[in-house]
Amino acid sequence: MIKDSRSYRYWLLLQVVLLVLPGMACATSAGLDIISHQLSVRQFTGDLNSTKSVAIVSGAARNSSKVPIDNPVIEVTFYDEQKNIIGTASTSRGFLEPGEMWNFSAQLTSPDAWKARDYLITGSAK
Repeated sequence: MIKDSRSYRYWLLLQVVLLVLPGMACATSAGLDIISHQLSVRQFTGDLNSTKSVAIVSGAARNSSKVPIDNPVIEVTFYDEQKNIIGTASTSRGFLEPGEMWNFSAQLTSPDAWKARDYLITGSAK
């Protein structure tokens, strides 16, 4: 229990920092923490009808709970420079033990994937 108002203000500020900073590009579910993530974009050329590009978010997540997580899912929404959604991707895994790390990769393949400049990543434990 926090006893004085100054300590409470510091505690409240810490809670805001811990919630806002990771939430800039990431949201997590109880027990599934996304530790790191990064975006890479590749464009492959072909004829006009088959040009493909790939946007990939890769990173690491950890089960920070004391119980196993069944079917953890990482979902990514990709945005262009104007913050328009250009696509989504997800990846999942069958099981994640307490404390276990998971190196993940979620890939969007489409003609517009090369436009990806930003993304929102969420983790959920079902």
